[in-house]
Amino acid sequence: MDTQKMKTLVRKFNTYIEMNKDYQAYSDFKEGVNKGLDIAKYTFEENLEKLSLPGPGEDQAERIRGMENNFVQLLDGIALSKKPNCSEERLDGVHTGFEKSKKIFREFVKESFSQENT
Repeated sequence: MDTQKMKTLVRKFNTYIEMNKDYQAYSDFKEGVNKGLDIAKYTFEENLEKLSLPGPGEDQAERIRGMENNFVQLLDGIALSKKPNCSEERLDGVHTGFEKSKKIFREFVKESFSQENT
């Protein structure tokens, strides 16, 4: 995959994430959700090449499912430990942010790669 296409995908996914953030996060939980979304955003950017993007002529539905599974595995593999300055609510929010980002990723992939074939 060429560098320009990768940059475009990263920028587009970042936009999806930013649209789903709560910019008036006045609780530890909401701040945690935003943090989880940020972690997902950086995870996507750092691992884009490993997600095996669908190519022309390949079974798009199968490849998209594979990408979703790879992304979910990456997020599920992130170990979060409670830190002294991190409340339980914030940690719960991070996990909620991960779950939210999985749904966002699913929408992003379906829209991004279905447009490519039209």
